[in-house]
This record gives sequence, structure tokens and C-alpha cells, in this order.
Amino acid sequence: MRKIILLLALAFFSVVCAAQAQNFKGKSQKEIIAAQPQGSLKVGEILEYSVEWIGIPVGKIILKTEEIVTIDNRKCYHISAISFPNSFLRHLYDLEYKVDTYVDVQTLYPRRFIKTRRINKKFNYVVIDFYQKEKKAVYRVWGTSDFLNISRRRQTVKIKPTSYIPEGTQDLLSSFYYFRLLKINKDESYPINVYYNEANWQISMQVEKVFLRELYKKGTFETISVSITSGLNDFILGRRKFLVYLTADSRRIPLEFKVGTAMGSIRGVIQELPK
Repeated sequence: MRKIILLLALAFFSVVCAAQAQNFKGKSQKEIIAAQPQGSLKVGEILEYSVEWIGIPVGKIILKTEEIVTIDNRKCYHISAISFPNSFLRHLYDLEYKVDTYVDVQTLYPRRFIKTRRINKKFNYVVIDFYQKEKKAVYRVWGTSDFLNISRRRQTVKIKPTSYIPEGTQDLLSSFYYFRLLKINKDESYPINVYYNEANWQISMQVEKVFLRELYKKGTFETISVSITSGLNDFILGRRKFLVYLTADSRRIPLEFKVGTAMGSIRGVIQELPK
């Protein structure tokens, strides 16, 4: 379950509802052109997803664009994400993640990232302050170490801790929102550098196709299929690739996420599209 919820910090969370309740069907149609993205994030936007693991409902993920705050005299979007198990799984494994990112309104680069993980009554905290012009990130961690054997993973993937970041570096959550505001074209790939666990990771977001996709009981949507590949996926989940389906309108609302992990497949779907 902890690897399921870690997917949320990938920003980028991985969700679809139960197969009996929701069903997506791709439809072959004339070519659809993705609209230009909106120029800014909408404060108050709430995106809620139902999570399945190997076909079993396991919990929820909720993303919020909460407010605009000031950090170091810069206006920043405060974006949060929370992932938690359902009541059944909570009795077996009570793990919850909360992630907050503070993204500069003008540059769309993160200035601060906070991750809180709770297992039963134990907590672990990570705070990263980004200094983009100085190309530096300050990483702090404290609390219980019962979540992930970081040193063992570093030996496996050969991570070298660093405080250096290229200017424009994103965190796990901000990278997802940054991509939603990019101008994109079909069959093109968009690299994004993400700073995670004191290391820089290159993420490739490949726009595969734009097509009509039916969301059971919610209608048919013009949809963008995006394949995300990175060594970071392998580091966290044991797999290099996962898929995201976004609306092709200017809002770029994520409809569905799919990923295969070393512990089985995860699917998810949005519960209600924001108005």
C-alpha cells in the first residue's frame, strides 16, 4: 500500500474506479486538436479520484489548488494532495500521505515542497526549499524511518545525493501542474527535471494521441493520452512507465491514471469533473 500511495507524490498520483462502476472506451474518430492551455491555475479546483489496486478498491486521492500565498515576497499557488486508504484497508495497513507544493505564480517553478507521511501513529516529514536562480535545493527530513529503506534503494539505483538543481526544476506534485499549463503537440516529448530524495531525475512526458474517450455515466470527452517514463518511476514503483489521460480542453483535467508496479497494477478515475 505504501507504494500505491507513493504514486500520489509522483505528483503524480495513479487512480481509476472499480471496473463494475466505471468503464472507459476509446473511440476512433477524426483527428482532434488539443486546445491551448489556460494561462493560470484555478484556485479552488478540487480533483477527487477513486483508487484500485489489482482490481480491489483501496482508497482515494484528492488534489486541491487551495489558495495563493506569499513566500519570500513571491506570490505562490498552494497545491495539496492527500492519499488515504479506505476503511477496509485501513485495518490492515493504516498509511496516509499529504503533499503540499508552493508554486511561483509567474514562473510556475516550485519554491517549497512538504511531504508528510503517517503510518499508524508514526510520522515522517520532508521539506525542500528551492532556490531556482542559485540552482540549489535545501532538503530536510525528520521523524520515523519506517517507511522506506532509502540507503538500500540508493545502492540499487546508484543515487548520489546532491543539492544542485538546474533552474526550472520541479518537485513531484508541481511537475504535474506545470505540464497541465504547457503548450503541447501530438507525438512530441517534453522533458522535466524533478528533484526527489536529494537527487535529480529526468522525466519524459510523451504526448501519444488525442481522441474521444467515454467516461461511464459521465459522457464522452476529447482526451490526450500521455506516457510518462523515468528512472524515478522505477525507483519508487519498480516500473518505468505509467499513463495519464487528460481532457483536451484548456483545463487539462486528468481523467484517468494507470500504472503497473512491482506489487500489481493500479488504476484510478476522477469521481466528478469540476465545473
